Amino acid sequence: MSAIGKHKTQKWFCFTLLCFLCFVAAHFHGQPRVWAVAEVPVAFWAWCTQAPDEVDVRAAVEKASARVVFLRAGQIDYQNGNLRRIRPLAGTFPRGIKLYLVYNATRALLDQFETVDPNALANEIARAYGDDVQRAVSDGADLNGLQLDIDVPTRLLKHYEQTLKAIRKDVASGQQLSITGLPTWMESPALAGVLERVDFWVPQFYGTELPTRSDQMIPISPPDSLTFYLNKTRRLNRPFYAGLAAYSVALLYSASGSLISLRGDMDPATIAADPNLELIDQHSFDNHEHRYNFHARADGVIDGLNVHAGDVLVVQLPNTESLRLAARITRELAGEKLLGICVFRLPTRDDAATLTLDQVTAALVDHDSTPRVDVRLTNTERKLVLELRNTGTANALVGTLKADVVIPTGSLDSATSATGVLIETMCQNTGLGPVAPSPQPCSQRRANLLRLTPAFVAPGQTFKTTLVLNSEPATLNINITMQTDANQSYVNHQEISIDRGVKQ
Repeated sequence: MSAIGKHKTQKWFCFTLLCFLCFVAAHFHGQPRVWAVAEVPVAFWAWCTQAPDEVDVRAAVEKASARVVFLRAGQIDYQNGNLRRIRPLAGTFPRGIKLYLVYNATRALLDQFETVDPNALANEIARAYGDDVQRAVSDGADLNGLQLDIDVPTRLLKHYEQTLKAIRKDVASGQQLSITGLPTWMESPALAGVLERVDFWVPQFYGTELPTRSDQMIPISPPDSLTFYLNKTRRLNRPFYAGLAAYSVALLYSASGSLISLRGDMDPATIAADPNLELIDQHSFDNHEHRYNFHARADGVIDGLNVHAGDVLVVQLPNTESLRLAARITRELAGEKLLGICVFRLPTRDDAATLTLDQVTAALVDHDSTPRVDVRLTNTERKLVLELRNTGTANALVGTLKADVVIPTGSLDSATSATGVLIETMCQNTGLGPVAPSPQPCSQRRANLLRLTPAFVAPGQTFKTTLVLNSEPATLNINITMQTDANQSYVNHQEISIDRGVKQ
């Protein structure tokens, strides 16, 4: 082959190789590698004024394989020109897991953020963090850095960058600086400068749009919004944790439909059981979140929330399936800069507004939600205490969990339960036939079946009923049914032998 021919061949080879590399780059830019479930690290935000109990943290490590906790350590307030940290974290910093201390802003600081000197704000945050570092050392905690959770308006990102630039000087070697982020910031070119000042960030992929009117149907974690902003996050090419939601929201609207207040710490079971509230509507979102509308019959107080007659209290509930979908979308779209999934909030035994750890774990490992109700019976001096506990990872739709307890005819002296549990005496025809007829309401004197219907029992919750019988049967037959918000039907029949003590 001539020299000219060889030269042309080499040029063609180089051109072909370049085209191939461009194709590969374009292909992977447009279609990121899908993360396997086991590859994605798990982190939690802990958002109480009291440090989480060691038992709850250890459970998150053991069950969910959690590696990091972002622990709120206080708020930065701004009053009369003075900056100060308020509501510092009480209790002992948790051990056995990597910690980042988070400082968020009060409404007063956010309202005046534009006028606050960035250096003064950085100094106050550094002072608070320095105090907490000493506490962490004393508590034996594994402290890795600090995080700012300041939801500044998008137009003030440049101002926020100056604060981060100033505080970076006070972050010790080996400690990391990070921020939470609003998805709406991604529309601003100023975000790039902000992200240059931090080691990583945690965009919050939930609550992107607040339903300010009662007729707006907006889920906590819309899949289309998550998809849109994950694609934008990936293209920013900066390390990040994906912030996903695992908490319920209660929104109070006036009779005219205007938003009055929003709470993220109310127990949905307490709301569903309140006799002053009437369930008037329910809706299932495409991502399996469920929404319940309750109408206030009269003025009252519910878990510290003042309501007036005619108000509408809306409860929006995530579940295993909604978090599972969000985690799956994250694994498919996040790309190589994903550091992990960060769940808001860390499940604790006293937080009924957040999914249980079993629910979160099932979602993150991409398992179906499963319904399950366990029965526990205590028998003491003619009193049968029946305890039913939702031990599954599926929510029952409000009012669909029913427990039918078979008793000897006319044996019931009394039955008492918690507020919100409907107790009905019924007669069940036990005659011959291929299909047993449905039980019908009847008097206590004739009843041979007791139907218990709690308003709502979320996973991890229990309701108890005390039965006093004048004739004690040898066994107690219990039929449990419910419909879950993942369109599952659950049926469980149990026959429990009765003697003194406890049966499970």
